[in-house]
Amino acid sequence: MLWWQYALWGLAGAAINRVLIYLEAAQRAKGPPWRAPQGPGGGVYSVSVLLHCIIGAVVVLAVGQSGYVANAVVALGIGAAAPVVVKKLSRYTVAVLPKTGDAEEQEEPDGS
Repeated sequence: MLWWQYALWGLAGAAINRVLIYLEAAQRAKGPPWRAPQGPGGGVYSVSVLLHCIIGAVVVLAVGQSGYVANAVVALGIGAAAPVVVKKLSRYTVAVLPKTGDAEEQEEPDGS
């Protein structure tokens, strides 16, 4: 596959993931899940969808360029899983990073 094909399959996989998330959220909210005051609003929701799709495209592009993607189905699956995996990895990374001196000072109660 060419590099842009990896990106398109990743984009498609991430879009499928977002559609499934939307369907679940719409059932819970009994309507469009982005409606304020319960939801974030249409603009914020659109940006989140766009960012998830970009994450899927970039991750599949990187994995594909590394030679780990055998075919389009694998690329589609990686694209669908990429936003979830990147989110979990980022949470893990933040949890294991040592706290800076500023963060420790902010957590201490004020003694005065």
